[in-house]
Amino acid sequence: MILVVGATGELGSLVVRRLGEAGRPVRAMVRDPGTARDLAATGAELVTADLRRPETLDAALRDVRTVVATANVMAPAGKGDTSAALDEGYRQLISRACRLGVHRFVYASIPVDHLDETLPVARTKRRVESLLAGSGLSYAALRLAPFTEVWLGLVGSSLPLRGEQRSTLARPYWFLRAFRRFTARIVEQRGIMLVPGQASQRHAFISVHDVARAMVAAVDHEEVSGPVDVGGPEVLSWTDVAVIFTDVLGRPVRVLGIPTGVVAVLQRVLAPVAPAVSGLMGLYRLVGHSSSDWDTSEVTTRLGVPELRTVEQVIRGKAALRPTR
Repeated sequence: MILVVGATGELGSLVVRRLGEAGRPVRAMVRDPGTARDLAATGAELVTADLRRPETLDAALRDVRTVVATANVMAPAGKGDTSAALDEGYRQLISRACRLGVHRFVYASIPVDHLDETLPVARTKRRVESLLAGSGLSYAALRLAPFTEVWLGLVGSSLPLRGEQRSTLARPYWFLRAFRRFTARIVEQRGIMLVPGQASQRHAFISVHDVARAMVAAVDHEEVSGPVDVGGPEVLSWTDVAVIFTDVLGRPVRVLGIPTGVVAVLQRVLAPVAPAVSGLMGLYRLVGHSSSDWDTSEVTTRLGVPELRTVEQVIRGKAALRPTR
């Protein structure tokens, strides 16, 4: 049995679907089964459990050989969804997984950067990686480049949401809704990409659907172990992405960069009063400050997922779909 933690999120739900399509026995950990009927329809077994309630985890882990974990608090569902609660939840999950005989743990992480200690999301990722390294479990922590469908939406396009059943950007989190209200279509309507940092910043953008393929593949490919960087098939600057949007939309698209210093100030100011928003600002700052200028084709080939979608393929595919309402 494979347990997916974070099963109702964008990445987690895709992992559940791919495992179901492959005929693998999969258990989806959810807080409210009523909100996960689409996952049950894939053949997944639903189990009601919550990282914030450690007493519920043993039942979720029973008879499980592999855990695939994607849960995070970047778009919290309630006041209890905090970085501290997530840290403790993962500590309990890993401890109980060891005790109950889980063999393999596949974790969705992010790249290392010298900003890690100043960013709650990065601190959580490093802590979980450390717990896994000391657990004795076979594990892979996939340090993932920015997701094409998420970040191209955050910079102002509505295209990435088309066809996505559980898009992160469509979650009912007040800040995301407010942000999207003003920026959701500025690429299409005004020809502006509002990006973190400089237009020259380069990333190995990767489709979230290809990330799901990699997570599922890592369940069985135990030679891929420990922390490994995973990115898309090409490295592009924001300027390169703007050129692709220009070609697809048939109108000029230019890049407007938000200085990371401004984002850092917002992160600090918001931390005491709106920690979740501060966390999002931290992630925005990280993408604007760092680069994922990698070639990870050797890793993805070992995982058996060598043919990854380019940014242009994703955008053109989305443009061909009907708009998401």
